[in-house]
Amino acid sequence: MIMSAIAVLPDILINKIAAGEVIERPASVVRELIDNAVDARSTQVDIEILHGGKKLIKVSDNGNGMIRDDALLCFERHATSKIASEDDLFDISTLGFRGEALPAIASVSKITLITAPDDANAGTRVEIGTNNKRDTSDAPPLAGTIVEVRDIFYNTPGRRKFLKTNPTEFSHIIETVTQKALAYPEVGFSLRHNNSETLNVSSASSLKERFHQLYGEEYTKEFLELQSAGKIISITGFCSKPDVTRGSKSHQYIFVNRRPVKNPTINHGVYSAYRNIIPKDRHPAYFLFLEVAPQVVDVNVHPAKREVKFERPNDIHMVVEAAVFEALNPGYKKDALSHLSASEKKEGTTPVFEYSQHERIPDSSFISESLSAMPQATQSDFFAAGMTSDVSEFFRIGEAFLARVTDRGLLLIDQHAVHERILFEKFLRKASIIPDPLFLPLRIELPPREYALIIQHKEVLHSLGLDIEDFGGNNIIIRSLPKELRKADAKGLLLDIASDILEQETNGITADLTEQSLVEKIAARLACHKSVRGREPLNNAEITQMMSDLEKTDAPERCPHGRPTKILLTLDELQKMFRRK
Repeated sequence: MIMSAIAVLPDILINKIAAGEVIERPASVVRELIDNAVDARSTQVDIEILHGGKKLIKVSDNGNGMIRDDALLCFERHATSKIASEDDLFDISTLGFRGEALPAIASVSKITLITAPDDANAGTRVEIGTNNKRDTSDAPPLAGTIVEVRDIFYNTPGRRKFLKTNPTEFSHIIETVTQKALAYPEVGFSLRHNNSETLNVSSASSLKERFHQLYGEEYTKEFLELQSAGKIISITGFCSKPDVTRGSKSHQYIFVNRRPVKNPTINHGVYSAYRNIIPKDRHPAYFLFLEVAPQVVDVNVHPAKREVKFERPNDIHMVVEAAVFEALNPGYKKDALSHLSASEKKEGTTPVFEYSQHERIPDSSFISESLSAMPQATQSDFFAAGMTSDVSEFFRIGEAFLARVTDRGLLLIDQHAVHERILFEKFLRKASIIPDPLFLPLRIELPPREYALIIQHKEVLHSLGLDIEDFGGNNIIIRSLPKELRKADAKGLLLDIASDILEQETNGITADLTEQSLVEKIAARLACHKSVRGREPLNNAEITQMMSDLEKTDAPERCPHGRPTKILLTLDELQKMFRRK
């Protein structure tokens, strides 16, 4: 007799599988518990963390507590008060609705729930420990709910070993709490880690006030406020000024009906608004809050609700692009459903910001000036059928490149990439770095997550010439910089470094960054911030010295990011291009 190969899984295993989809790390637990607190109409949410959330996650709120029957039922799969029928799936106005979070959390941790509704004579305490053993008892009648989650993934060691270091896991928790605080300015939030306060914001009267609470006055000055209301969608938020760009895509936040999401349609709409305004290799920062009718957006397309699907994505794209464009260009009105036309411009106005990503085609005067700067012999060699002499003079091509005629052909040089390679290896050698004490130390306020990462790695930064002290309250003091970085944007540099560290750790390139890999990452970022930009002209002597320094590096052909520093077009290749061969 052939036995059946298919079996219905036991509930405990089903819950652990569900936990794998919903609970990825300690920050996932924090996200789900805050969602429950917000849905319970809390006005204050307090989070306590021990050892990056691996040891303890405690979330307390003052929202609507539960009676005993509900406190027991909330640990059952798909038990929820948020929806009751299929139609409700297309009209979701709460953060939670599946009834999966608490049973999933309970299946991979030891959890305690203490809750009581207003005016109750007694509260309820539910403890679920090893092997899903459940214990229920009375608790003090304190209105609200407290959830304690201990020893996450204690019973799934395969999951636990993939957790990152405590600081990295805590940085993800900071990010989660920050997102929730942005989405719900009317709710107060506090966050403590190992008994030290990291974040504490009282309820705010507006999004702008909450933005200021979280990021400080200095940071918020770098942003433009945007607001657009229409039939399809309403948008509020902030986008960075065009002269404030990032080397990475950090600080790009999208909220749809207060839910933090990733959405390529909205992201592309933002970048479309910045087209021809910022360089190709730079990124804007933005905080966008979209309100749309629940019926036209599907929030049930991702296990962790990180993605949404719109009924009419093209319309969403155009509305987002128009809203950001109008914030960048006051005085312009862009119709969300058509391209900007002359009739839509206010009379006598021109775009405030304009940047061409394409190199300007040089006119005859530009060519004449470039050639007149060359000796007569060089001009002759340049236009001759054969290139025989080796000349040392360089001339510019557009704003980004240099060229030199050699006996082998035409050498094209990316001066930014060259300078990056030189500085990168200088920072790697460390011994050649000369810290330059600042006459007036710089005080810089950073967002909570970036502040934690910079403080965690300040010794490595010190070895690279950045003398950093913890000033408290998400503030740091820079007392010295490498002399090569005196004119660099120190705050932008630190934000990019923090983003690089987090990206490398999060992507699992290595469970714990070695000091050498971290030094290489930071050195590449330092070199990029300081290296010569295309619009900084160099004279012949400076170019000659730069090329000499390049040849002394270990990898002169490429910058630290892999781009070529120089390209040689040989005479043979030129003849083939012009079909002479």
